[in-house]
Amino acid sequence: MLRHWKYACKAVAFLLLLAVCLSGVNCVLLPKYYVTGDWPTTSTYLDFYNLEQDTVDVLFLGSSHAAAAFSPVELYETFGIRSYNLGCEQQNLLLSYYWLQEALRFQKPKVVFLDTFMLFPYDENSALNTSEPTTRKAVDFMKWSGVKFQAVRDICKIDENQTFTSYLFPNERFHTRWKGLSENDFRVGKMSEHATMFGFFPIDFVCGNEDYQPFAEDGVTEYAQMVPVMREYLDRLIELCREEGIRPVLVKTPSMFYPREAYNAVGAYAYENDIEYLDFNEEEVYHQAGLVFAQDSCDTDHVNVSGAIKVTDYIGRWLGNLVPVEQQDEQWEKAVSFYHHYRKDTCLQRETDAVSYLSKLQDENYSILIASQGDGLVRLSPEVTEGLQALGLHPERVEETGDGYLAVIDCGRVLAEESGFDTMTRCGTIRDGIVSFRITAVGASQGGTGSILLDSWETSHKNDGWNLTVYCKERKKIIDEICLTSEDGEVVIVR
Repeated sequence: MLRHWKYACKAVAFLLLLAVCLSGVNCVLLPKYYVTGDWPTTSTYLDFYNLEQDTVDVLFLGSSHAAAAFSPVELYETFGIRSYNLGCEQQNLLLSYYWLQEALRFQKPKVVFLDTFMLFPYDENSALNTSEPTTRKAVDFMKWSGVKFQAVRDICKIDENQTFTSYLFPNERFHTRWKGLSENDFRVGKMSEHATMFGFFPIDFVCGNEDYQPFAEDGVTEYAQMVPVMREYLDRLIELCREEGIRPVLVKTPSMFYPREAYNAVGAYAYENDIEYLDFNEEEVYHQAGLVFAQDSCDTDHVNVSGAIKVTDYIGRWLGNLVPVEQQDEQWEKAVSFYHHYRKDTCLQRETDAVSYLSKLQDENYSILIASQGDGLVRLSPEVTEGLQALGLHPERVEETGDGYLAVIDCGRVLAEESGFDTMTRCGTIRDGIVSFRITAVGASQGGTGSILLDSWETSHKNDGWNLTVYCKERKKIIDEICLTSEDGEVVIVR
């Protein structure tokens, strides 16, 4: 009997060890999308679980149109309304429905805004109207519970190409990813330790498209057909809202993707079901929000930062007294700080004046790598020299020691600075030893090309002048790459 107990204990111990190992492997192999890249879906969902319970009064759901348009930080800072954006790229109605269910396990929102973009055909090759990888982005970091269990069952029932076990054991789906693993995969805790924008993803580009026109009241009554399965989950989402005493609001941001008939169909659905519908493609709403498509959109379908501010402010005014106003909440206060830093990064990327640019680099979140190429003696004006000196550098030494120059500043501390006639090379790390660099500066006398390597990636413009790479510690990514050079006797920025 004792022997049997020993075998049983060993078997249990083995199974527990196997489970721990499999869990670790699955965690590593899952693709992750943080603020370091495009559409930080992983951050959106991990951050949501970090919120204090019952502190969110407004939720936003929908595809990338929602993620780029609704800014909880703007809504809080301007109106004192606490909200969260659970949108992500190609979030279909099934995913929106189950993320609302999941959110209700932790929060008690009073109003839910749902972007309607995915109601109509988008990916006709998929039974779910969205690609399998984007479906997984929205599901993989949902906590396992009855909600996720049912969501995965529905996904696999509708899309027979997907399997329940591949969600339960992601290594089945992503076992080939081991060749492309990165810091994101091994430092999940550290990568998710950042200030959040509560699911909002600001886009900085300006499309300049002058072709867009909002809809006018012209008597058009044709209606597009919704994808049947999307209509089914829209019905279920609305019913869930009513059961929970939540006010559902359908919303559509400015977009050129669908014809007028699609937006008419949503309007008709909203009327038949006594639901409010805010269509920013409608002329009256569009102008009341102060939108100018050419300035406020990044492409034909997504608003940029300025457009998001206008859309969010309109929603804030529309909400009025429907939700409580908070004077201060520490969770959102931290987000405000990060949002302002993000906006500073954006201003840096758009700065065209060299002196003003250097003044914006005085930030302890930035690491700055500099490598000259060509004759450094003729590339700097006195004002630019003073700007570099304000960063703690000594560019004037180039006049004494040679025509080449390199420097590294890591979060306000000068790690390296060198000038000379010969080719110079410095190696080291920034961001607490995580990111490696190798800088080569080449003067005119050597006739070669300079280089700035970050983790073996070339970031230098390799232009004659002073090549700069700016890395942000907070966002864990390169913010800008420029070259300070001279044109017609003036120092200019080349991107």
